[in-house]
Amino acid sequence: MTTLLNRRDPGQGSASERSPLHDDVVDQLRQMIIRCELVPGERFTEQKLVEKFGVSRTPLREALKILASEGLVEMRPHRGSSVSPISIEEISETFAVLGTLEEMAGPLVCDRVSNVDIARLERIKDEMSSKRDATDRNSYFELNVAFHQSMIALSGNAVLSATYNQLFGKLQRARYLVNDDQNRWSESAREHSWIMEALRQRDGAELSKRLREHNSRTAQAVLDKLRG
Repeated sequence: MTTLLNRRDPGQGSASERSPLHDDVVDQLRQMIIRCELVPGERFTEQKLVEKFGVSRTPLREALKILASEGLVEMRPHRGSSVSPISIEEISETFAVLGTLEEMAGPLVCDRVSNVDIARLERIKDEMSSKRDATDRNSYFELNVAFHQSMIALSGNAVLSATYNQLFGKLQRARYLVNDDQNRWSESAREHSWIMEALRQRDGAELSKRLREHNSRTAQAVLDKLRG
């Protein structure tokens, strides 16, 4: 499934500058890190990754550089590369900024959103519910990312949207940690319904409020999980 999860920042190279194989390595490594298949602090063994992906060391190293720019990988001269640690302080601060961006986006989205846009977001929300019921954790997570990033994109503010996507990407690993909590899944589903209600009414202030509340509850769930 293609979602906004795979969108890259400008400066990571245009599509014409990258090969599909290169992109595939980046995407697979990103997902392995987000899903904690590669845990924080784990060292990358180049030979194993070369064999796993069937590529040479050059595209692998380029992929690691891209992931380092996203904050997922640490690259140290003469010491190799490893999965970046998760900083509780940074996660908390990022959620706070993300919430502010969502509040800013609320009125902008409501001023611009069309019935077609609303229907598309409703379909994503409904599909999320279906994946939740099927306990399809990975698909639910990808749809959740698509839901939020698609909504903010409707603000029509390219800088706001790009900044939001960048920060949202930094939270992916931490958010995934609470993606196995069935209670949080149910709470999140209700919150998404409330968000859509405000959007259908095109009430910018109410949409901002509900996005802020959803962000706050998600942040609390994530931070509680990280703190154990």
